Amino acid sequence: MKYIKMINESPQLNMIIGYPLDHTQSPLLHNTVYQFLDCNAVMLANSNKNLSSVMLEMRALAVGLIAITMPFKENILSYLDEMTDEVRQVGAANTVIRRDDKLFGYNTDVDGIEYALRSLFLSNKNVLIIGAGGAARAAGYYLQQKKSHLFWLNRTEEHTLPLIKKFGGNSVDRKDIDDLPLDIIIHATPLGMFPEIDASPLLNYQFKRNQFVFDMVYRPPNTALLKKAKLHGAACISGLDMFIGQGLKQIEIWLNKPILKAELFDLIKVKIEKQQTSSEERL
Repeated sequence: MKYIKMINESPQLNMIIGYPLDHTQSPLLHNTVYQFLDCNAVMLANSNKNLSSVMLEMRALAVGLIAITMPFKENILSYLDEMTDEVRQVGAANTVIRRDDKLFGYNTDVDGIEYALRSLFLSNKNVLIIGAGGAARAAGYYLQQKKSHLFWLNRTEEHTLPLIKKFGGNSVDRKDIDDLPLDIIIHATPLGMFPEIDASPLLNYQFKRNQFVFDMVYRPPNTALLKKAKLHGAACISGLDMFIGQGLKQIEIWLNKPILKAELFDLIKVKIEKQQTSSEERL
């Protein structure tokens, strides 16, 4: 009933943009928090391949908070009036806040990564980052601050060269990674995302018991990559931790007040897991 009341009172419109958006749980996360905080707002999904067209809509509709996902995290920068130093360093933004008709860019993926890896000691650890997009950039930026030793693996090797130049590390060939003494593996591509849940970026890799494996894919929370890693004794970190952490930080920035509470994190996690289970059972 509260949600219907919010709609009738013309709530502030927020949106997530990207393409495709079949997998996104951002509206569920945001709308759950808005209701919990009794905030008169609603988030909707806007799936569109044309970023220019989408941004015209965002300005016309006076959207307050824009969550950005693939493939727009890097190209969104040219539409911003202002951005944080973090966004400049990463070269990607996943959050845009409208203030006084100006668009301000932020990168809360970094906050989500920090939350997901909160229990790990990262200094001087050997970390493999799989991918070369906006999420991989955020991981490289964060781990550079933590003085990790980075290795980059991507289907198109030359795409890793700008990341190596900016964040350090070395590009590696897939056939050589079994010989690397990797402490942490971070997967930052959409491979294995619902509905292609059997796909994995490391089909033949031999995981080790002392490794940590963090998959940024959060749907499903237990990906094919994590299943195999767990089978071999590695410690696994679900993309849900990053997803919820970055989403809560988006709302904190928009509302300009702290909201990162354990009860909210648990509430959202349960809701997402329940919805994902229900969706997959219907297929």
